[in-house]
Amino acid sequence: MYTALSIDRDITYPYRFLSILPLLVEGLFMSLTEHIISLPFEASLIEWASLFAHLPGFAYLDSGNQTGGTERELLTALPSARHTLQQYSGDMSRWMEAIESALAHAHRSDEAAQSSDNMGGCIAIGHLDYDTPARYLVGEAAEPGASAAHVYHWVMVSDFAAHSTQVVFHPDCSEATRRAVSAILQRGKETLQNDDTREQAAFSISARFEPSISKIAYRDAIRRIQDYIVAGDCYQVNYAQRFAATLQGDTWAAYRAVRDKLAGGFSGFLRHGEDHAILSLSPERFLEIHNGVITTQPIKGTAPRHLDVTADRASAASLLRSDKDRAENVMITDLLRNDLGRFCEAGSVKVTELCGLYSFDNVHHLISTITGQVASGISAGNVMIASSPGGSITGAPKKRAVEIIAELEPHARGAYCGSLFAMTGDGWLQSSIAIRTLEAKGTSLYCWGGGDITASSHWEAEYQETLDKIGPIMQALEAHH
Repeated sequence: MYTALSIDRDITYPYRFLSILPLLVEGLFMSLTEHIISLPFEASLIEWASLFAHLPGFAYLDSGNQTGGTERELLTALPSARHTLQQYSGDMSRWMEAIESALAHAHRSDEAAQSSDNMGGCIAIGHLDYDTPARYLVGEAAEPGASAAHVYHWVMVSDFAAHSTQVVFHPDCSEATRRAVSAILQRGKETLQNDDTREQAAFSISARFEPSISKIAYRDAIRRIQDYIVAGDCYQVNYAQRFAATLQGDTWAAYRAVRDKLAGGFSGFLRHGEDHAILSLSPERFLEIHNGVITTQPIKGTAPRHLDVTADRASAASLLRSDKDRAENVMITDLLRNDLGRFCEAGSVKVTELCGLYSFDNVHHLISTITGQVASGISAGNVMIASSPGGSITGAPKKRAVEIIAELEPHARGAYCGSLFAMTGDGWLQSSIAIRTLEAKGTSLYCWGGGDITASSHWEAEYQETLDKIGPIMQALEAHH
């Protein structure tokens, strides 16, 4: 059933949002037994998200208002269940089986979801770290990382193709959760009116970002990788350096401080506990599976943006002409084409775009697109864990590249270069490669910058590229120092 609210859509956002809240809340309280509540379409759910960000298990998958991004924005909180990889002793297959089993059971019990094209009310949102699948790939015993997924029985979703925003409740959503959602919206007007003042004082960087390795150590690592390439061990290795700062206050406020200008099309915020949050500004899709079609979009090739229009166009044109960047992109596109071939119908894997130019707020990128038809009997979750870590953030060949990364990077990557993902019980999956991603643990805030190293790489240029990618993120946060 639907509850449609007729709202004046000409009021300027966000003031429109404030003006319609009382009507929205009235409709929600009148609809505690409804399955779907239709709201006025919002391309960004960021203001809605701020209402729920303090809740346990809060999750927001953010399109960042960028071209080439995700097809839906999602937000939810108050999970019904939590599945951590540690609960399954690091066994990714058992972990994913439990998540998919819970989603499948919920989907079977939701007649409204089965009879429409709308997203069902039960959804899993979580993250898979880089380190666990990387260790499995090389045959090492993996200590369970912090990977976790929450299963929720309600979600707010903006679907860009349908031009719709809806709150969707699963029939099994608890009465307490339904009322909590409605009560937050009832208090929303006052919360949003005070939002700017609250957020400005909500966090600070009390110790600035510092690199975890010296510039000389970075140079030596690049030279070691190139020795391996010359010896024939590999063709390309993604090497990253970590930066660390001290964060005081609310991680959601820190995310909001940078997302308006720097969020990519596959951004997101996950609150996994009082002392653990993931702040991702990723521009990169990992895997999308919808109606049996799988899509991946690796990023390879980077050039900085410039305020001067002429210089910015020249930077983009130079990237398009760069033999080195195109070679990196083609190499990883081929790797991912082979990865998808393991799970797709024979002959269905296609490269639909090769080295397309995409421009983001801080950098230009080359992005390719590969699609395929998933073979019968293969689950979306199994495709994701078997394809992890993604080829665009390891190198080629993948197994040897992962071994070299483990040898030369002094710190675990954690959430960085892993994946944020959302899944439903009908086989839909959306996931990102968690680049431009920060991880907060206690008062420590970690940020990584990396890039692909080839035989023709110059270490000084590679070092600068890492700063082009994440320097604006760190600077935006440090502005609150």
